[in-house]
Amino acid sequence: MIAICAIIGAGCMAAAVFFLPHYIYPGTDADVGDARAALQSGLLTAATTLIAVAGGLIALSETRQANAEIRHANANTHVRELYVEAVKLLNDNDLGIRLGGIYALERIATDSPEDQRMIVEVLSAFVRVRSVDLVSSGQDSPQGDPDSISMRAAVDVHAAVTVLGRLPVLDGVPRADLTGSRLTGLAALAGLQATGANFARVDLTGADLTGARLGGADFTGTMLVRADLTNAFLDSANLTDALLIGANLTEARLANVTLSGAYLGGANLSGARLEGANLSDIQGLSYQQLSLAMGNGWTSLPSGMPRPDSWER
Repeated sequence: MIAICAIIGAGCMAAAVFFLPHYIYPGTDADVGDARAALQSGLLTAATTLIAVAGGLIALSETRQANAEIRHANANTHVRELYVEAVKLLNDNDLGIRLGGIYALERIATDSPEDQRMIVEVLSAFVRVRSVDLVSSGQDSPQGDPDSISMRAAVDVHAAVTVLGRLPVLDGVPRADLTGSRLTGLAALAGLQATGANFARVDLTGADLTGARLGGADFTGTMLVRADLTNAFLDSANLTDALLIGANLTEARLANVTLSGAYLGGANLSGARLEGANLSDIQGLSYQQLSLAMGNGWTSLPSGMPRPDSWER
């Protein structure tokens, strides 16, 4: 901007060199020629100086732009190097190193939004491959304490899914592609801590989410077909248009949850807490399913659906 202003000023000064002397000293050259010449000489010197300054500013601006491009290129190179190293860590046999790779990728995605799509794809692929490997490894009956071994085996899967759920929401960048994952057994997401996470339109078909803390999470359009959400905490979650066909919601907490357009055909609602939940636009819900759940006077029901007698008024 400064360089542009200098160029405009230099142009104006150049015009002034030729026209201003005649405007200030009207008359014939014989009468005011010397005065005009002196003024024109001074203006010409000033114009030359201003043009030189403008040239210097243009050169400075171009240098600064070139330096900025170099810094950006160096930053991109640094990010790419960090990315390559982080991805390598995902393949390590040591759990701690794999976790380091997962959290390094999260940091890169946060600091470099243009790389988030690539990192989402990498972490999604990690979850898909790792979960299938765990379930197919034949370790379903390991020696020792099954619970502790299962939890250790699933820590990296937990971490990757948690990171995918809490990455910043960016236009045009999907949350995750977990299609084909086997999030059960050693790769179960039981006890997952993902309060407020965003899993919109993610495929969690058959996932074991027993006891997961998912309050306020976004499951808009999420595939939760046959998912196990026993004892899961879903208060204030958004399940708009979610597919919960055959899902197990036994004793799940669904207070103040939004289920507009969700499909619950065949879902098990035994003991599910539905206080304040909005079920008015839900699909596939039967009175028999509803009667097994726990609701109150603040629970909105589909049109024509009677309120179970066992519910609080």
